[in-house]
Order: sequence, then structure tokens, then C-alpha cells
Amino acid sequence: MDGHNGGKSWWVYMISCRGGKIYTGTAIDPEARYEAHRAGKGAAFTRANPPVALLRSVPFGTRSEACRAEAGLKKLSRDAKIAWATGGEIASPRPPVVL
Repeated sequence: MDGHNGGKSWWVYMISCRGGKIYTGTAIDPEARYEAHRAGKGAAFTRANPPVALLRSVPFGTRSEACRAEAGLKKLSRDAKIAWATGGEIASPRPPVVL
């Protein structure tokens, strides 16, 4: 566990926002962070695109692991993000290798 947070897990969370946009972030307490976003105290993105629902949150052992997962999720297509948010499989973003 990450020694900087009292042994608590770091989480990656995904929020559905107004206008169909998706926000991804990390937090020790994703439900509290979601409420902060809803109250307008979160990221600039969620102040401009108010949250509608907390779609999914997944725990990681360290902040570093959670941040790497967040960065990977942010690179995915919208369809792949929705698949992750609903617990589905994520298709590889890589094109097939042609020999």
C-alpha cells in the first residue's frame, strides 16, 4: 500500500457528465470525490460539464498504479471507456498486424 494515505487504496473512477462526456480521475474515496465534483469543487472539467452519475470505481494498491490506470483509460476511445465503465471487455486499441 502507499504509505502516504494511511494504508487506504487509491481508486480510479469514471463519471458520466452532462452532454454525454466522460471524466476519469483518481481518489482515495471516489464517492466523496464524486460529491465534490457535483458540488462544483472538483476539476475544471466537471465544473464546465456537471456530473450525472458515478459509473464505476476500481481500487488499486498504490497511487502510482491508479495514476497509470487513469492515464491508460484516458487514451481509450469513447466506446472502450463505456465498455470499461459497464464492466465489459476493452478491445485492444492496436490495429491488427499485417504480415
